[in-house]
Amino acid sequence: MRVLQVSDPHLRGDGKPSFRIVDTRRCLVVTARHLERLSQKPGCVVITGDLADCGDAGAYTILYEAFKRLEVPVYAVPGNHDRRDRMTELLPGWCPADPAVAPHICYTVDMEPVRLVMVDSMQPGSHSGHFTPRVAEWLAGALAAKPTAPTLLFMHHPPFLTGMGAMDEPFENLDAFADLIRQYPNVRLCCGHMHRPITTVWQGLVAVAAPSLSMQIELDLSETGGNAFRMETPGYLLHHWFQSTWNTHVCQVESEPTFAGPFPFTDSVNPTE
Repeated sequence: MRVLQVSDPHLRGDGKPSFRIVDTRRCLVVTARHLERLSQKPGCVVITGDLADCGDAGAYTILYEAFKRLEVPVYAVPGNHDRRDRMTELLPGWCPADPAVAPHICYTVDMEPVRLVMVDSMQPGSHSGHFTPRVAEWLAGALAAKPTAPTLLFMHHPPFLTGMGAMDEPFENLDAFADLIRQYPNVRLCCGHMHRPITTVWQGLVAVAAPSLSMQIELDLSETGGNAFRMETPGYLLHHWFQSTWNTHVCQVESEPTFAGPFPFTDSVNPTE
């Protein structure tokens, strides 16, 4: 079983460059062509947030049209630059949210023998991660339903610290999330938001963050680091369930990176709806 994780395309629907620099629509086209040419197709694609750069409707329509040609199921969770209402309306089949935890986009996908658990860590208007009591209750039930199934838990915001100070923001109810997740060694945490491939161990679990399809955050391990980006090689993660083990591969998209930068995240928008 192969599960392909992409993250942070930051697409705009108005034709303008994201953060005044990045042609994210071109990045999407390059990525879609790359994925279409894969000789070994994944069982599904998961997008871990910041599908849009500012939640505009056009971005979701463009993204849907580009990825539907992959002819595999696509699933998504929101990031801090997204709007839940537009995701559920404009991405049919991508966000089969459990109504019990609405308006949060949380749901599970069973792909025997593995399981995908999608967690909404977004709070409108906020850049950082959140784990609300309603989501906590839902996740407790979702994990308890199949406590030994090999599980990938997808969410936008990583709960772990990265050493890039500007990105290491407070995570709401972090202790509650840690207390819950450490009970399930069958889970691998799969996040976005960091625009870099990162692997660590958190609460005894392997935790990873995916690179961006567009721009990568400059690797600045300081108190002020993480506040700028470079045009490095775009990439994605491929999670492969093989002989009772998850192997996570960092993959690159065929492109012509310039490595230009660093550039500031100018005009960044976290939608309030």
